[in-house]
Amino acid sequence: MEKFRTGYVSIIGRPNVGKSTLLNYFLEQKLSIVSRKPQTTRWNLLGIKTTSESQIIFIDTPGLQKEPKIALNQHMNKEVSNTLNYIDIILFVVEASKWNELDENVIELLKKASDAKIFLVLNKVDKVSNKNDLLTFISKLSKEVDFDEVIPISAIKGTGVDDLELAILKKLPLGPALFPEDQITDRSERFFAAEFVREKLMTRLSDELPYNLSITIEEFKEKNNVLHIHACIWVERKGQKSIVIGKEGSVLKSVGKEARKDLEEMFDKKVNLKTWVKVKKKWTDSEQALKQFGYYD
Repeated sequence: MEKFRTGYVSIIGRPNVGKSTLLNYFLEQKLSIVSRKPQTTRWNLLGIKTTSESQIIFIDTPGLQKEPKIALNQHMNKEVSNTLNYIDIILFVVEASKWNELDENVIELLKKASDAKIFLVLNKVDKVSNKNDLLTFISKLSKEVDFDEVIPISAIKGTGVDDLELAILKKLPLGPALFPEDQITDRSERFFAAEFVREKLMTRLSDELPYNLSITIEEFKEKNNVLHIHACIWVERKGQKSIVIGKEGSVLKSVGKEARKDLEEMFDKKVNLKTWVKVKKKWTDSEQALKQFGYYD
């Protein structure tokens, strides 16, 4: 074990650049929910990968936002900043050849991470037709931050991700494992039950109200090798409640069916999932409500 390497690797970037997809590829299983909507990830999520030679503790973070106004978005930015206090390597994920002011916001945060090694991870390189544009893009970013590594990848296809993992291993400090060999995350089963329901709602409702949804698990118990899960879906207005339920309950039925598939795969047993919808006005801008929904410890 003298050459065993262990360390924390934070995956940061603006919303919707593929951070959660990258974490899931590293772990070879679905741990972090994904959707085409920005701000899908709301918490820091540990994903632990242990081999005979190393333990990489990945942290999937919410997309960093610029000057957030409401309490939910302020919480999400704080989650990102908190990882800089103890991290060994930062994976700064950007969309290849696409840059905006939210990326600039991340750059400013990176300048405060003096002790961490910083990798520039250029995602979605498969969508770049002119490679010279990519080189120009890399040169521009390298003037902002002194990157330890620059690695192009496609997280959704897996292109370059193995090379990225090898580069991470070379930079990790020597040290013993910090978590048991069979542990893959720090989150509870209740957490994943809520997240899988929220993911299916975001996918189904698309542009209608993804940011106004939160899920709490009111019951989680096993009986006769069946998991019985009761999930409460919270929205901010009565009109949103009608949208989530759908005509004759069609949306809830569809979401429940899709979420149940993921839950049964994760827990490897039959799941009985029941859902209902409640209204809590302006919960996204209420610290009290956010605490109730588990956003603060």
